[in-house]
Amino acid sequence: MSKTVQDNQNAKTKAKKTIKIGKLVIPLDVFIVVFVFVVLIFVYIVSPRVYSVTTALYDKGSDEDKANVIAAMSGENTEERFRLYFQWYNVIHELGHGLLYYNDGVKPSFVDEEQLANDFAVAYWKRYGEEEKFEELYNIVSYAVEHVGTNYQNGVDYMQLGRENSNGRNVDNSFFNFNDYGWFQFSSVKHAIEADKDLETVLAEMGLKDFKLTNPETFAYGEINENVSTRVINDAVNNFRAWGFKYPDVVHHFDNDPNNNYSGSVVKYLGLFEVQDYVYIIKNF
Repeated sequence: MSKTVQDNQNAKTKAKKTIKIGKLVIPLDVFIVVFVFVVLIFVYIVSPRVYSVTTALYDKGSDEDKANVIAAMSGENTEERFRLYFQWYNVIHELGHGLLYYNDGVKPSFVDEEQLANDFAVAYWKRYGEEEKFEELYNIVSYAVEHVGTNYQNGVDYMQLGRENSNGRNVDNSFFNFNDYGWFQFSSVKHAIEADKDLETVLAEMGLKDFKLTNPETFAYGEINENVSTRVINDAVNNFRAWGFKYPDVVHHFDNDPNNNYSGSVVKYLGLFEVQDYVYIIKNF
């Protein structure tokens, strides 16, 4: 093969690997990477912002996980108590965080926000919950604060424990264990119940304005099972909107780890998967 023919073939090969846009010639592989990146950014921007809530399934946990739950919930009717706390009560706690995020509420420290979320959830269920479930909730947390870990026996203040493991809105990941964070949350809920604040007062403390609560009514769910969390979410979100607040659609997930019951996050929903809403995070944190 002559050198001229070889050069022509090399030129054609090179031409196949570039793309021309006006006077600009771009390598095809670079163009593909840039194009895909731009498409992903566009999809991210136009995708809806949703609130993602995760609750756990007791029966899917490891033996160690179940032992922690049994110790916290007296060992009597453990799974029923677990469901009432995490799949009924705690769902509203997580949605309470969302009320702050989507309605320009106060931006307190991590510890203070957790107390606000519990104050809100307690006040919500006091107004809209079944009385027997609310009474059982108090029994659960009253027992748990005296039996989870050693903080109670050592005379530790739960808010001080939270502040020692956090700095403003940043939290030491080692704090998120059942004995410490679980005890902190149970103590916070017990405090909220004993404080007995009404819902209007709590919403005002959250910095939320221009709302009008719907009349008190009882949302009865009967026996708590895996389907109740979604029903609680739907009823609550409809309530929030009826009060005059903004609230997006909520995506609910189950997790096999009984420790993972405190997950509520602002995300972009891309259909098959979720991505953290980094624009929101940068703006608010």
